[in-house]
Amino acid sequence: MPRQISDEEYSYLQNRRMTADFVESIYNDPQLNKEAKKLIKKKYPNLAIPDYDLEEKVEQRLSAAEQAKQREAAQEKQRKDQEAWNTSRSAAKKSYGLTDEGLTDLEKWMEEHAVADHEVAASYRHSKDPKTTEPADDIYWHHDKADNFKEISADPEAWARREILGAIHKDSERARGMR
Repeated sequence: MPRQISDEEYSYLQNRRMTADFVESIYNDPQLNKEAKKLIKKKYPNLAIPDYDLEEKVEQRLSAAEQAKQREAAQEKQRKDQEAWNTSRSAAKKSYGLTDEGLTDLEKWMEEHAVADHEVAASYRHSKDPKTTEPADDIYWHHDKADNFKEISADPEAWARREILGAIHKDSERARGMR
């Protein structure tokens, strides 16, 4: 037996039917169904949607594997960077004769001036502020031990005149011998 409904109830049922038609078309659309299922799952978290739930589990596993791979790559990169830094540090320390304190000071300067290479920083710093050399053990000329020192120191001008005249005489004899 048919049942009589009011106009209000009929309008309400028609709106529900139109809404169900809209949702069904979105739910069955291959491009939009994942988003629709995600929204439904957000509203009703305990509702079982088998294909969506399975896909989410697979994506979580893949995401976890990808994150682990990225983490491992980042750690490897960090290890290589640290190794390169230590190599650069020890090379600069050795070639420029830096102490630990000098190396710390150089690295502070590198940080302030955004220089990443120890060699570049050390060469620049040493060109601007060269290291003084240590005096050699034997810095004297020992001119006083030369054979003709007494003669030179007695009368330097007479010695120079004799040397110049002797050189002129040798040149003229050499020139005569060539003819």
